[in-house]
Amino acid sequence: MANSPESPAAEACEICGSTTGPLAVVTTGTAGGVWRRAVCQSCAAAGVGRLPVRMCVRCNALTSRPVVVSEVHAGSGPGFNVYTCPECAPHFPVLPDALDLLESGWRKRMEGGR
Repeated sequence: MANSPESPAAEACEICGSTTGPLAVVTTGTAGGVWRRAVCQSCAAAGVGRLPVRMCVRCNALTSRPVVVSEVHAGSGPGFNVYTCPECAPHFPVLPDALDLLESGWRKRMEGGR
């Protein structure tokens, strides 16, 4: 945006403050509302300031504060995480630590004599 008598200062990136253009308008929709921000091309490309938005597996609401409640592993490729909103998270059991699972498996194997 060019400087004019109506706008004494050039529009700046809301993340890094850069005045180099062109500025992009990034819209982020979440369960908490919608934000429109003017950001420079480098911040938009890097994803700086972008909130993680995930869908809750229990109530299907979009949340910008996702909580991992499960990890789905796949034998033939990458797995994925299952998310929930903070309000629904207490309804899911705590994920076990992988190292604890390995330790208990080794202990059972040694007790079995194998």
